[in-house]
Amino acid sequence: MEDQPVAAPDPTLYMSCSECRAPMREKYFSMCERPICAKCCPKYARRIKRTDGPGAIWRVGLQGALVALVGVIALVVVIKFLPPLRIFVLIPIGYYIGKRMMSALEGYSTRRYQYLAVTLTYLCFLIGFTLPAIGAEREARNRRVENRARMQGTLATEHDAIREELTALNAQHGSPANPVSGEGSRVAQPAAAAPGNGIGPGLAFVLLLFSPVFGMMQFGMMASAMGIMALGYALYQAWKQTDGEGMVLDLSGPFRVGKGPIPAR
Repeated sequence: MEDQPVAAPDPTLYMSCSECRAPMREKYFSMCERPICAKCCPKYARRIKRTDGPGAIWRVGLQGALVALVGVIALVVVIKFLPPLRIFVLIPIGYYIGKRMMSALEGYSTRRYQYLAVTLTYLCFLIGFTLPAIGAEREARNRRVENRARMQGTLATEHDAIREELTALNAQHGSPANPVSGEGSRVAQPAAAAPGNGIGPGLAFVLLLFSPVFGMMQFGMMASAMGIMALGYALYQAWKQTDGEGMVLDLSGPFRVGKGPIPAR
């Protein structure tokens, strides 16, 4: 049985590419129900692959995480040396995280990348505010230990002076009390402080989670309000910069001219 010959395309049918306006008489691709030619098709295929392809979210997330890491370093330095200026660092961090991720997506974003941008931005703030707080707490603890050691040394010196006075008085009155052991002349010792209960893990987690908000509430009512608004606006910038504005790229084909989803002229 002989093979049937393939029908030649009808020369009277044609289409125009919606991108470059080139005529198409043999085949076309459909991009969101718009005909495009084989020359314009690869750029859309690349954008779809960079957004929805395998490993795309990890690649884009890494781009945003690098910017977030720079933001953490900037926050730590500013909080350590110029704490009131932290308000001016927040918004650029959110803006550039979203901008870098959108650049990696070539302008075609979906909702999950917006969630990722906001998460990376808040994580940057969380680490950036927590690290200086941990450093400050460590310095305060070391300072308390030094002060306690200095006070104990002072108390020991005073105790030695009291024992010398008691020894002299006992020698004058012939008292058998032993000033070394303190029998008969005990010096009241301060009672040990009862250990505190501390905070539970649940409350500690909540305090850690909202540490950026608490970190902005340290410089008066007006500055605190401005800081919280800057924190929210930074998260909004991360969301806005990765907004794909409802764009959906649906590429299919190739189709023969005169067939498929788009009719020919």
